[in-house]
Amino acid sequence: MPAPISIEVPRPTEIKRLPWMRRIHVYSPKLARMLALFSTESLKAWALIESCPLIEAFCEHPGYVQIDGRRALADFWVRGQGRQEFVKLEGGVDLQPEQPDQVRTFTDVVVDRVEPGWFTPYEQWIANWHQINPYLVANARFVPPAMLERVASLFNAPRPLYDLEHAMRDTDVQLARSAVLMLLHQGRLISDDLMLRPFASTTVFRPSAGRP
Repeated sequence: MPAPISIEVPRPTEIKRLPWMRRIHVYSPKLARMLALFSTESLKAWALIESCPLIEAFCEHPGYVQIDGRRALADFWVRGQGRQEFVKLEGGVDLQPEQPDQVRTFTDVVVDRVEPGWFTPYEQWIANWHQINPYLVANARFVPPAMLERVASLFNAPRPLYDLEHAMRDTDVQLARSAVLMLLHQGRLISDDLMLRPFASTTVFRPSAGRP
């Protein structure tokens, strides 16, 4: 991420829903609220942002930024590791705010322009995250801290999910699985498998070596 900048957490801009536009609702565990997105590309970007433990906070449609001398609505603002930046998805839907005169314009900020092809290497991870997120949304509140720490203690080496579930057979299997995915979301566990193949009981997780 680029050099630090000082910006308070933005608020999402209300987008005008045109007749031909799709509207995608998704719940973000990181923000603990619903998001409204308007393209497949923005859904992919959200999955990467949500699943990256280095990103502490973000906001969809935070306001206008300057690109090549013109004003454009940024798709995301992200903050992590003491750094912040804006993301603009190139070639996407041209979004129009409901009240353009009330939308903030950010100047002298770093804007990361993302081409559609940029997502290609991450397609499997993104597809997997859309399967993982429902576990976090539905079950995270039922996983007590003691269970989470117990699961974390069982990963002193790489371990497939089915092996962990067997070790936690005295616990509801959905909660045990959810605890593993919560640790992944927090950056305490990592999985190379999720970049290569569909999420399954054979997916291997391992402890992260400090930095996620």
